[in-house]
Amino acid sequence: LAAFATLAIQVAILAFFVMASEANLQEDTIDIQFTWKCPRDSDGCDDRADWTKVGWFIFCMLMIAFLAKDMIGGCKLIYHSSKIKIRHTRGARFRYLIGGTGLCSITVFALYVSTVYNRAIATSNTDIIVNSVVVLFIMDLDEWIFFALDAINEKWTEHAADTKVSDMEKEIARQRAQIESQQGEIDSQRKDLRMLREAVEKIQESQAAAAFDFGTAECGGNRSLDSFCSF
Repeated sequence: LAAFATLAIQVAILAFFVMASEANLQEDTIDIQFTWKCPRDSDGCDDRADWTKVGWFIFCMLMIAFLAKDMIGGCKLIYHSSKIKIRHTRGARFRYLIGGTGLCSITVFALYVSTVYNRAIATSNTDIIVNSVVVLFIMDLDEWIFFALDAINEKWTEHAADTKVSDMEKEIARQRAQIESQQGEIDSQRKDLRMLREAVEKIQESQAAAAFDFGTAECGGNRSLDSFCSF
């Protein structure tokens, strides 16, 4: 319930930025900045915006650095919700799907809001950075609310902590079972290799004995080879 409430608060706050960036001249609440100036004594107009490609490059780096974690986490939740072979209940997989979809959606929406708002009001590189940081701070609102709830009453957040610990324990157990399985396969291959080596040694010994018997028989039955066999 707290997660959905936080998501709704984030969407509502970001919606204010979208409405403030709309080019509606009839509204006095818009924040849009008109950078084109047309002097009365000139036939042309000049763009007074001071932002450059460097400012937008920094904007992209900030968005990737702060939003990539949420996007990857949301995609992983959606992926795990589709894996039936993993021993999760249907309710748990449904929660993964809803949580992953909500996380990816709010992340994409934040990227859209930050881009639209900067295009509407940013007149310099510093404006782009400041506006981006404000939107990214709103994206961290869920963590601050979680910390506040945990400070008020730890029992309210025990379930989330227990779920994380349980998932980690399951992942460790799965990896341990996989390692034990691989170790068993390695031991079996070593055993087969040892048996093969012993079989090869027995074949070599039998071949050597047969060659010795054959040589002895040849030397005994042919007098012309007595001088050679004497060696």
